[in-house]
Amino acid sequence: MSGTRVGTLIRGLRTLRRAPDIAALRAAATPAELARLALIPAGRNLGISVGFLPAHQRDEATAALLACRVLDAYEDLAERDTAAEAVRAAADYLAGRSATAPAALPTVATEARDSEAVDRVLATRIADIKALITALSADGRARVASVLVDIADVMARNIESAIPRQAYGEGVLGRVTHYACTLVADGVLPEDDLRELTGCVAVIAQSANDLRDNEFEIYGVTDREELTRTVMLQLLTPALGGFALLARLGPGTPSRGARAAMAYMTITTNAFLCKVVGAPSPYRRPVAAAAAAACSPVYWTKMLERLRRTADGAIHQMLDAAPEFAAGAGRGTDVLAAADPVGGQTSLVPLIVDTTFALVQTLPEEPLTGELPDAQIRTMMIADHLAFGAMERVPSHQPEAMLALASRLQLAALAPSPTVTTNQGALL
Repeated sequence: MSGTRVGTLIRGLRTLRRAPDIAALRAAATPAELARLALIPAGRNLGISVGFLPAHQRDEATAALLACRVLDAYEDLAERDTAAEAVRAAADYLAGRSATAPAALPTVATEARDSEAVDRVLATRIADIKALITALSADGRARVASVLVDIADVMARNIESAIPRQAYGEGVLGRVTHYACTLVADGVLPEDDLRELTGCVAVIAQSANDLRDNEFEIYGVTDREELTRTVMLQLLTPALGGFALLARLGPGTPSRGARAAMAYMTITTNAFLCKVVGAPSPYRRPVAAAAAAACSPVYWTKMLERLRRTADGAIHQMLDAAPEFAAGAGRGTDVLAAADPVGGQTSLVPLIVDTTFALVQTLPEEPLTGELPDAQIRTMMIADHLAFGAMERVPSHQPEAMLALASRLQLAALAPSPTVTTNQGALL
């Protein structure tokens, strides 16, 4: 790793947990100085991951990240009746489609959160952020501009009329994740599969943000415990897609730095979600673990296996604390370990179906003569949850897609396995 990247990472780790120096951001003399000072306060762990990238990708990713934070500022801090227009105007200005910057944000005495204070500074220095984008190559400018226009449209539509949280996450963070994957590993997956799986990663990241921000109202819950359980249960399906994506991206990404960046973000997001439910984190030193994972496909696979184990542990620890599992008589079958993200599917619905029946095949083969043990009941309930999740992924206006799913479920249920044929009723 180059000295520049090592220096960037060291500075980033030193400032990661510190309060942002807002005065220094305001006083930055050049766009480059602003970018250097703002990367970690604006991106936190994402900013650290950017530091792993090679120079040309690091400059583009930094400009894109800071520009996205500007859009966040106009989405969250502008007056509600003008916010949609302001977000679109900011994207058009940053993308070079307009020479007119959006109107300034309303002033406040103090911000509720440090992140909002950073976003407000970046919005006031939108011309400097535009200069960072302008300094990129023609291809880089086009990539960043496309991302900004796309996510601004989703943000604006959500302001005008709230859209489902999953659709919002896939449209905003999903678009950003898709951009990042094509930046570092273009062509690794078919385009349709890539968009679907990056959408899964986006839902995970959006859910982590919602947990961090205690978004009770969005999820229709009243306390932290209920929010945690609701969000974590919704992450089962996206987690399958996320691990399938990472299993292909690791060997398919030519840059070791880019692999380390992906590993670092995966490890830290996993650690946060584990912490939320009181489960242990996968690694004590995420930077060292990410660097090791980037060294070879073997280490990458070992990292994913470890992350799947810790994620499965977090899922069961969360279920143990749920009222319906208060008796807590068993962990049940691990969900993510039942999938085959390396040699398996990269299309999400088939991946869900395959994992569902892998869980079903762990149930007893003999005909049932009484109640199942609680651990096996939990396995069956999770299999049901995944099966219905596959159905939810099929658009209602595509009957041919629903027919294809029904056919796949039927074929899986009729596979030459006594376990599957005996317990197929658990799925419906």
